[in-house]
Amino acid sequence: MIVSIDGKIVDEKNAVMPVATEAFLFGFAVFETIRTYNKKVFRLDDHIARLYVSADVIGLKTKWTFKKTYEAIAKVLGKSKFKEEKVRVILTKKHLIIMVEKLQEKPESFYKKGVKLVSFLGKRNMPRAKVLADVFTYLAKHHALSCGAYEALLVDSKKFYIRECAYANIFWVNDGKLHATNKNILFGITRDTVVELAEECKFEGIKLKTLLNADEVFITQTTSGLLPVVEIDGHKIGGGRPGPYTKKMMKKFTKIVWGK
Repeated sequence: MIVSIDGKIVDEKNAVMPVATEAFLFGFAVFETIRTYNKKVFRLDDHIARLYVSADVIGLKTKWTFKKTYEAIAKVLGKSKFKEEKVRVILTKKHLIIMVEKLQEKPESFYKKGVKLVSFLGKRNMPRAKVLADVFTYLAKHHALSCGAYEALLVDSKKFYIRECAYANIFWVNDGKLHATNKNILFGITRDTVVELAEECKFEGIKLKTLLNADEVFITQTTSGLLPVVEIDGHKIGGGRPGPYTKKMMKKFTKIVWGK
C-alpha cells in the first residue's frame, strides 16, 4: 500500500494520525473510494466533488481545496506500480489521507452467474454523505457475508421500501424498462454512469416484496462496476440467472471503462 498524509508519501508502518481529533474520536470525516480502469482513474472529478458534497452535508470545514486534493491523488498514483488501483481518500478538518493499493478484481463468476443479496432492516443516518464512522453499513455487509451473500440490501424497517445496499446502489428491470429509487440514498458514481447510458430510467419507490418479483435486478459500485443479482433472501430473480437488459448494460459499461 502507498500512503500519503497531507501531500507527503510516508511508509505504511509509519502512517499515523493524532488520536485526540474529532476524526478519530467521533468519525467526523468523509471519504471516497476510487478505482482505475486501464490505469486511468474513472471519473476522478466526480468522485472528488462527491467527497466535498459529503463534507458539506455534515458541516465539515476543511483547509484542503478541490485542486490540492486532486493534485495529491495524482501524485500518489504517479508512484504506483500496480496494474489497477483502488484509492481511498479520507478528508478531515486538517488532514488529507490517501491510500493506494492493488485492486482486487471480483471473480468472473460474479459477472457471468450473478450474486446473492440478503435484506437488512434500517438505513444510514445521513445517506448523502460518505462518513468515516459508519458502523451500520459495516454490520449490514458482514451480516450478508455471514449468510453466504455478496451484499446486504437495506430495507426501511417501517414500510419495507428498499433504499440501497450497504456499499452499492440497486436497479431493477420490468418489461424491459429500467427502474431505480432516488430517495434517501447515496448517489453512486457508477450508478450515475448507468443512468446516463440507459435509454431511460424511471425513479420510484419499491417495496421488498415487489422487488422479489422483478424481471431483473443488478447492483452498481465503484470497485466492481455492474453485478447481476440472481437471488434475494433465497428467492430467485429472473429464474436465477442474469437477464438480457443487465447483460446489455454490462456490455455498455465495459465499453466505456475498458474501451472494448
